[in-house]
Amino acid sequence: MGPSYFTRGIPMLPVANLRRAIDFYVDTLGFRLGFNAGSYGGVRRDAIEIHFARTEVDAPRDRSGCRIEVTEIRKLYSEFKDRGVIDPAGDIAAQPWGTTEFTVRDPDGNALTFVEVFGLGS
Repeated sequence: MGPSYFTRGIPMLPVANLRRAIDFYVDTLGFRLGFNAGSYGGVRRDAIEIHFARTEVDAPRDRSGCRIEVTEIRKLYSEFKDRGVIDPAGDIAAQPWGTTEFTVRDPDGNALTFVEVFGLGS
């Protein structure tokens, strides 16, 4: 038997209202409901899964989030721009480390940074 192998990571984001978070991800960002257990829930889109944990205290709004690698980032950006959810501080831009990125903030302030590595999509 070899060493342990990490197969997948699932970000868990703090939210004040689980239903509001799930509705935003499903209705606005195109995810589908994975589960809702009252104080813990999750959504999925393609190979991505995100979980939410209800918290009584406000999480730091500029420190919670995740990065999601995508293809066809300009199409996704256009879709989300039409829905008015692009973070003005995280508009689409090519980065010096070889990616194109933009950020969406959910109703709880969690940052979702969508990333395309140059050469993986168009």
